[in-house]
Amino acid sequence: MKNKRKFMVSIAVALAAVAACFALAACSGSSSSSSSSSSTDNQQSGQQSDYKLVNAGELTVGTSPDFRPMEYLDDNGNITGYEYGVMQEVANRLGLQLNFVTSSFDSLITQVAAGTSMDCAASAITINDEREEEVDFTQPIYDSNLAIVVRADSNITDPSQITSVAGQQGSSGEDWINENLRDARYTSFQEVPDSLAALRAGQVEAVVYDEPVARNHVNGEYSDCKILEVIPTGEQYGIAVNKDNPELTAAINQALTDMQNDGTLDQLKQQYIGSTD
Repeated sequence: MKNKRKFMVSIAVALAAVAACFALAACSGSSSSSSSSSSTDNQQSGQQSDYKLVNAGELTVGTSPDFRPMEYLDDNGNITGYEYGVMQEVANRLGLQLNFVTSSFDSLITQVAAGTSMDCAASAITINDEREEEVDFTQPIYDSNLAIVVRADSNITDPSQITSVAGQQGSSGEDWINENLRDARYTSFQEVPDSLAALRAGQVEAVVYDEPVARNHVNGEYSDCKILEVIPTGEQYGIAVNKDNPELTAAINQALTDMQNDGTLDQLKQQYIGSTD
């Protein structure tokens, strides 16, 4: 009887040990699954919180909407244009709401560098060394040149004949004028339409600004003007981002790379500019 009791106790101990093993295995599997899920959640959360935003859940973009077809106001006063389309698509791919804020062109770099009113700026901003001292740039989103625009009835046939010229303050056109038309009287304007109004009024003989915009103008509402010469500067537009926010630059670059690869950038160029060049 004693031996039988010992045998039964041994059986019970063995069964308990087996049950404990199953329980431990189950707990271990559950813990692993929970850890994996937690890791995935953290990664997804990290992708959204790696970069800083002026307003949570929004991509706040500065622009000067006077540069058709890059960015301009439509008949209802809403911002549209190629770079608007680019930034709308970028915001969508980052899971953010797009918030465009307007400002004078010559203050955009300063405001992006300050990092308090906008996350980035998209406004036909040419990438150059001087600006890269203040902000970071994404990969280029458009290649451009400059153009010299004169009135259609102008007798000027060569840039050397220009005695008065206008440009946009803080622009690459202004830089070119200062370097190449030093003998001409220069007048700067905050917005290109103001410089074209001065041209029409005979206050200046020429305006120097970006070729795709100039071509859009002379083929449309400024048909009383013409392009005297295209200056092959080989400029590239980029999106200016605060230097303290490299994660946002990387996130925008990834979205732009995907948009280039899947044809979205070419579609937007065709839609707003009429060419994929």
